[in-house]
Amino acid sequence: MEKLSISIEDVRFYANHGVFEQEQVVGNEFSVSVSIEMPVIKTIENDDLADTISYADIYDVVSFEMKQTSKLIENVAYRILNNIRKKWNEVDIISVKVEKLSPPIMSFEGKASVVLTYEKD
Repeated sequence: MEKLSISIEDVRFYANHGVFEQEQVVGNEFSVSVSIEMPVIKTIENDDLADTISYADIYDVVSFEMKQTSKLIENVAYRILNNIRKKWNEVDIISVKVEKLSPPIMSFEGKASVVLTYEKD
């Protein structure tokens, strides 16, 4: 069976996720990537948006969840993944990566990230 993969990658947000009170007040920059995989049914042949999942709709889910403050980026990834699962039952695989671009760690240069993956049985 053919599978279709749809992704949004490195979408930037400014949000107030973090364990420390200061992070929840001043916020931080985040990057989110989401990839879904689903069977190809009619999408490619029909050239009709109604037969697929729009990456704009995936973005809307991510944007909504990024506005809900969490202490842990793990929780943010979990909420994004579960929102996608609830909205689109036809999705077989979901991968969500949430990156904190400037974590408040002394002398740390880089980013911190979590990746959460779901695969239908």
